Amino acid sequence: MNPFISIPRQALAELLKTCGSPLTPEQYVASLPELSTFKKYPSRAWAAIINKYCILVVTVLSVAFLPILGFDLENLIIIAGLAAVTFFEFRVHRYFLDCNPEAPSLGFRNQSCFAGAILIYCLYHAFSTFQMPADAMTMVEENNVIDPEMLKSVTRLFYLGIAVVAGGSQFALACYYRSAKNGA
Repeated sequence: MNPFISIPRQALAELLKTCGSPLTPEQYVASLPELSTFKKYPSRAWAAIINKYCILVVTVLSVAFLPILGFDLENLIIIAGLAAVTFFEFRVHRYFLDCNPEAPSLGFRNQSCFAGAILIYCLYHAFSTFQMPADAMTMVEENNVIDPEMLKSVTRLFYLGIAVVAGGSQFALACYYRSAKNGA
């Protein structure tokens, strides 16, 4: 959608006067954002559509696996967070399609918060005390399957890897959204 439509000067002057604006047509046109501001929006809308459907799939799978994973507080908070991020990512996509000037800010805020949540979650699990269930620990010790300390290290590396890859990619997307604010 083109944010600017050609309108004769006299018609714009009458429209401004009818609306009670003290601006002249020249002042009004000077107050509008540059045309280049909206040039980056289609590519941001494309990124948002890919991201929103990826997050939607993760959210739906999280809800589907909730009975298997258990209805504990942590899982419910994760699903609520994913649902909120998904909702706002759908709005970000629509805002970019409509050339809404708020799109870069909303996209940056949404993805930055998501990246922060991923980082907090992963760092918590990487550095919190790792406790295997007692029956699983007994099986590991009896069968010498894996050293418990090595299992803790692998778990820590797993969560740190997720923090870097997932959190970093979401923050990179946030910066990509925000860069549309500066124009071409």
